[in-house]
Amino acid sequence: MTSPELRVLIADDEPLVRRGLREFLALEPDASVVGEAGDGLETVRLVEELTPNLLLLDVQMPELDGFEVLAALPPAERPVVVFVTAHDTYALRAFEVAAVDYLLKPFDRERFARSLDRARHWLSMQRGESDAGLQRLLSAASERQPARFVVKHAGRLRVVSSADLEWAESRGNYVLLHTHEGEHLLRLTLAELQARLDAGEFARVHRSALVRVARVHELQRLPGGDYRLRLDSGATIKVSRTHWPALAKALGRDR
Repeated sequence: MTSPELRVLIADDEPLVRRGLREFLALEPDASVVGEAGDGLETVRLVEELTPNLLLLDVQMPELDGFEVLAALPPAERPVVVFVTAHDTYALRAFEVAAVDYLLKPFDRERFARSLDRARHWLSMQRGESDAGLQRLLSAASERQPARFVVKHAGRLRVVSSADLEWAESRGNYVLLHTHEGEHLLRLTLAELQARLDAGEFARVHRSALVRVARVHELQRLPGGDYRLRLDSGATIKVSRTHWPALAKALGRDR
């Protein structure tokens, strides 16, 4: 099976590295550069706008690092990724698990060509395995807290930290994040959001809501045995019987 033409987005905050990647790609007849990004937010925007099938992604960039860029991209929109890194040995071990490839700066054309061959292979034969590898990589990276999320605000992309999150509610395939600065709609399910948050700081209180435990101001018992909680901001949220035991444990209360 032949692989499709490589539509490449270069994401690196070093202009000299971007130029070197462009020069190497110019020698590949099946590759074209569709865009360049110098920081993580710009990378997310250009992936959505240009739909490349290969992303040459630096690990350490301003705004969002390479891990956070991948976490911000929905799986269906995530291109095959070749990571670019200078010295992060932890990242190198994770990249090997991800089974796509990485380039260790500085690299030569021969090493770069091998990375492109691996990318072509994933595109033509084993994209599903590549996605599974990236999911393992993102799971390993999610241990670095606080998590950060990319949202659209006033027509632009911005970063919201989980440190600013008071609670979140489900809106279908989206979640509405409630922070001290306002509300932000994020393209994740509530279960996906919860998986990226610190389980010691956040608790699910209803099938459609989770809260930061430290922001629970008071609890009120309702007729029938249910509870309602009030957060520091004044927001009130019903606690379902199913989720009450976990919340009670997080609050250090007896049931």
